[in-house]
Amino acid sequence: MSIVRLHFYGFIAGFLLDLLVGDPHWFKAHPVRLMGSLYSALDKAFLGPKSDSGHKAEARGQLDLLEYVQGLFTIALTALLSVLAGAGILYACFKVNEYLFIAAEAFLTCTCLSTASLIRETSPVKKALRQNDIQTARKRLSYVVGRDTDRLRSTEIIKAVIETLAENLSDGIISPLFYLAIFGPCGGLFFKAVSTGDSMIGYKNDRYFSFGRAAAKTDDILNFLPARISAFLIVLSAVFSRKLSAGDAAKAYRNDHKKTESPNAGCPESAIAGALGIELGGAAFYGGKLIERPVLGIFSREAELDDIGRAQRIVVSASVFMEIICAVVLYLTWFLDN
Repeated sequence: MSIVRLHFYGFIAGFLLDLLVGDPHWFKAHPVRLMGSLYSALDKAFLGPKSDSGHKAEARGQLDLLEYVQGLFTIALTALLSVLAGAGILYACFKVNEYLFIAAEAFLTCTCLSTASLIRETSPVKKALRQNDIQTARKRLSYVVGRDTDRLRSTEIIKAVIETLAENLSDGIISPLFYLAIFGPCGGLFFKAVSTGDSMIGYKNDRYFSFGRAAAKTDDILNFLPARISAFLIVLSAVFSRKLSAGDAAKAYRNDHKKTESPNAGCPESAIAGALGIELGGAAFYGGKLIERPVLGIFSREAELDDIGRAQRIVVSASVFMEIICAVVLYLTWFLDN
């Protein structure tokens, strides 16, 4: 079989594997876990033991060139080792058997995606709210968001869940699928290395203002196009649901996607807010400090519990649409290659 054909099968199998069983975080040699361990080791080696550095976006100052270069080296080394490891595994499997290559690509693809995991991690919050257990809902929400959750009301919890679903649709599903489709597992691993770096050191606080700058900017660049694809897929998902508004999703995206500090976060968040007919964003507490954030979306009503389920369905349908689009492109490539 041609390499394009093998990639086609592995890409589809990996997506289905993620949908069925989710990301295998229990696996001790999980690529993202290894990336995180390397980031932590290099972080400590360059900057010393960690200390409280304040909120992730509150520091301002002049860029320290040495720390910037150290951070650039950290993300470059992690990305390089991730790609080389993935390439080595695929090459070794290909030499043994083509079907083993497909299995290896499917597994590596699965580790780069988080569709099932995202649904699994947000569902306990929905369950707790349905049982009117606000304390459990706040606790479970704290596992998936960075803001303070101990004072949130039910409506604020619902909005926080929807925001994290929208953000992770782009960062954890659409972006990886984009790079997996084009460059195979090595592309997916490269993206995950950058994304993991951004989530660990890409903050504008006292510790990472310079050290994490390269990770944050590289992540912004890699997510730029997929974030906008995510917004389109949310609109497309809304077309097929009577309870969602595709028109309002598109309108909210046009009006609000540039309001956020991040060049990408506002794309899926504004689109999903418009689709649901609610507003997201607004002030929130981080590390005990009130942070003002822009309001996104079109207010038709207050967010309600069922909106979490609707947002989860948007995540799954948008993921499936992206997979179908990528699979069709790969199939055409395979067809034209013959």
